[in-house]
This record gives sequence, structure tokens and C-alpha cells, in this order.
Amino acid sequence: MPRGLERFEVGELALLVNRNNIRQKGEAIYHAGSPYRGMIAIRSGSVKLISFGQHDNELIVDFILPGEVLGFDGLSTQIYHCTAVALETVNYCHLPAHKINALDSQKSHFNQLLLERSCGQFDAQVERMMLSRRSAEERVASFVVQMSDRLQLRGYSGAEFRLSMSREEIGNHLGITHETVSRIFHLFQDKQWLEIKSKQVKIIDKKKLLNFLH
Repeated sequence: MPRGLERFEVGELALLVNRNNIRQKGEAIYHAGSPYRGMIAIRSGSVKLISFGQHDNELIVDFILPGEVLGFDGLSTQIYHCTAVALETVNYCHLPAHKINALDSQKSHFNQLLLERSCGQFDAQVERMMLSRRSAEERVASFVVQMSDRLQLRGYSGAEFRLSMSREEIGNHLGITHETVSRIFHLFQDKQWLEIKSKQVKIIDKKKLLNFLH
């Protein structure tokens, strides 16, 4: 969250956040329909963001990784539209809504930061809509590449990482069955583009994955 702020602003922001909030696997950070209570920055662990369709069918809108921010789904209406659930033990910082309002009035930098993050979420939604028109193989390849890029952007390894979500959850997010996800993972391993052991992923040839998407 502090990227883009001046050093003294980062210090002041640090005084406002509530740190070391813990959620265990399966526990919700917030629920759809609940009042907006601020932004959530993930320090460790990962989260799935869920929307509910007709007949309460669960749709996984996104996966939130360490260093990323939750809460934009409640920013405009002051009511959360999704439910955020821990995929594993999660440690997060909470910046309460009333403190965000105080920062907005004092510092244009922070206001700009929220706007940039919000636009980034919109761009990601557009990408997901475009991806839904592509083949299952392209969806899985794009998912792996995006996970790699997002982790690398935040200082983690983009070549080797752990997928905390299940095959069913990946399939739900991509709009394909978990059997299809598993089949495509095996296909990419046969092509020697990936190496997958349980939830651990090693990208062997990222260039081939990128070429496959173009």
C-alpha cells in the first residue's frame, strides 16, 4: 500500500494501521453485504475473493496475494460486494475507513494511490473478461503467468512458488472443471513448460507459455 507515498507519509500511515490481524484457513476477513470498514493489506498468506450468483453459487472473483490490497469492492457503496476468505493462515494490516477519510483530506498522494489501485483492479477485471473467451489451455497458461508476474512484482520468486488454492478453486475462477485444470497442468509438464509437485509450481520455460498466449 505505501508505494507512491513520501517517506514521512509512510511513517504516518504506519501509525494508523492495525497490524498482525490473523485469520486461519477458511475464516472470513469480511462478508458480502457487510458495512465497509476499510482496506486490508495482506502481509502473508493468500485470500480468495468470492461473489455469489443465483442459488448462492460461489464464484471466485480473484485471489489476493501477499503485498496486495483488499477492500475495493466496498469503497464506492460503503458495503462489501464480495466475501474474502483465507486460503491459508493469513496475517494482514487493517486501515479503518474513518482513518482513510482523514488521510484523504490531508494528503493527495494517498488519494491518488487508492485511485491507482482501484484502476488496477478494473484493468484486471477487463483482462479476466477477455480471458473467458479463450481456450481452457490459454486460461490456465495465463493464470500461471499472472501469478508469476504478481509475485515477482512484490519481491517474491516468479519462477518457483506455491499455489495455495486447490484445483477446484482454480477451475472455479477460470470457468473450467478441476479435471480440466489437472489435465492441462499435466500437458504443460509433458511439454516441459512447468514442473508441478502437489501445489508447488516451477516455471521451466516462461517464454513458451507467453508465446502460447499470443
